[in-house]
Amino acid sequence: MKKQVFKLEPDDFGDDSENLAYLFFHTTVPGYVFVDDLNHLYQLSLSRLDDLQLEGQGWPLYTYRDSLQMVDYYLIERPTSSAATASHWAPGHKMMILKGERATDIAKFICEDFSTPPPLPDHNNPTVTEHHEILSSYQQSFTPVNLYDTNAPAPSSKKVLKERTELENLFTAILDILDLSGIE
Repeated sequence: MKKQVFKLEPDDFGDDSENLAYLFFHTTVPGYVFVDDLNHLYQLSLSRLDDLQLEGQGWPLYTYRDSLQMVDYYLIERPTSSAATASHWAPGHKMMILKGERATDIAKFICEDFSTPPPLPDHNNPTVTEHHEILSSYQQSFTPVNLYDTNAPAPSSKKVLKERTELENLFTAILDILDLSGIE
């Protein structure tokens, strides 16, 4: 009987960037309040961990692992005294990294949920009423949410390209710290 030999190529493992999504929440609502709202809106259990040490500063970090959907959530708040790199992500704003096969779908849902006026609630359902009230509050305070597309074509402007490169370098640094720390 002849042995079959299989050779694994790097492409066989898939591109890890396909399993990552980045959401920016442009709000200066305190992190613990924002996390509590996200937990109520999407039935998450984001909890605070030790600050992420980046650029010589502590960046507040909240995590949650959804074992059912196999998605990891990392919410990071940019400290007000952080460096001025990556202008898309201003001090006080939050970024959520979603990691897992459904990360992009979930991120798109959250982005659309924040961007679309919520339907009027059924007053007999307290969960729907609470969802409506939280989203309405953020929409009334003009809280934009952006889904960052790492596969977007490179911008033609050198300034925009530099800002994008700074932001993606910041993503890489954060992901490296999370991986090296074994944070799940």
